[in-house]
Amino acid sequence: MLDKFSLSGLDPYMPLTVPLWAVGAAAVVLLLLLLVALFRGGLGAVIRIAFLVLAVAAAWVLFNWMQERDRIEARRALNTRLDELAARVLAPNSVFGCLEPGLGDAVDSACEKELFAGPETVGAATALVAARWSLLGRAVDYAKRDPSYDVRLNGLRRSLQADRYGFLAQVLVTREGCTVTRCEGLDRLSDPTRVRANLAERTFENLVARNAVAWANRTHPPVAATTIAPGANVSFPSAASIPPVSIMGTEPGAAAPAAAAPTPPRRPAAQPKAAPRPAVARPAPISPRATGTTAEPASDQ
Repeated sequence: MLDKFSLSGLDPYMPLTVPLWAVGAAAVVLLLLLLVALFRGGLGAVIRIAFLVLAVAAAWVLFNWMQERDRIEARRALNTRLDELAARVLAPNSVFGCLEPGLGDAVDSACEKELFAGPETVGAATALVAARWSLLGRAVDYAKRDPSYDVRLNGLRRSLQADRYGFLAQVLVTREGCTVTRCEGLDRLSDPTRVRANLAERTFENLVARNAVAWANRTHPPVAATTIAPGANVSFPSAASIPPVSIMGTEPGAAAPAAAAPTPPRRPAAQPKAAPRPAVARPAPISPRATGTTAEPASDQ
């Protein structure tokens, strides 16, 4: 939060200390102001000045409290990360213990075979060294604001600057672009002589080239299938509680299928309607009068 302030020459995380003579001078000036306000403005002016002084003092106390809280949180985070990385090195059967100094020359050959047994172990060791190097950088920055914390970093410095197999030199080359003549990050170490020698001799690359020949001929152990452990509240029946089952008996017949419902009778199909017959014209009825009378021929005159 305090990183937003960028005043030249002022570190917002450093506790602000005031010399004793400055505190005395400020007290004298404040007393003079109170006396002047009392004689010229009365009691009301004195009260206003007193409230102003209290407000400034409260703001100062709050600012220092926020600084102290941020400092404690940063220190706790660094300690947690240091413990996590140390646990990876100190774990039982961990090959990362070979990275620690002071093991002696008799262990070097066996540790080299373990660390360079395959690309997996080489990559894991490189990642661990890179994580420890990054953590040292953050811790050194914090120690500049809190010099008492620098003692906590002595063990981490010794492990990194030993660099028995050139892992740190490889990290500096690949991630920070270091060379034999120029490497700004080495000022974090108290004695970077061994790291500079590994940069010049390319120790890591030579060890990888020497051990990579055996990587193609190595046999991989079978990987066990990953199983999920049952929960604590899951109980399995014992063998005595399971009734015996005979494998010679016939299997029970399957249940007869349910009788199919009778199919309803099919409805007769509707017959098509006959087409209407054309109407036949009936002859007009002949009246009786017309039938009994015959046409008489016209008489000659």
